[in-house]
Amino acid sequence: MNYTDKQLKAALAKMLPETCYMTQPDNKLLAWNDGRLILDTELLHLCWMVESQQLVMHQYDTFIDELDLLVDLNKRGYVSATWQQRVEALAKVKGIEI
Repeated sequence: MNYTDKQLKAALAKMLPETCYMTQPDNKLLAWNDGRLILDTELLHLCWMVESQQLVMHQYDTFIDELDLLVDLNKRGYVSATWQQRVEALAKVKGIEI
């Protein structure tokens, strides 16, 4: 499915600890609790934080399978997957609605 960046950022925000949140009132951007906006270049790192700190082994295996479907690189897709693809796969594994 084709999700917007706004939808994917909202889904990622649901998976992150309270140090990150969606800004108000437009809910288009993620921000740190100190008010600094999260840059697009930081989104990949935030995905990694969810992957490494919240997924147990069987979830990680499912995550890699989901990424493989999105990137289609025979189990190596996780290396080059975008933050958008990672959020979509993480949301499926964690049962988060986008």
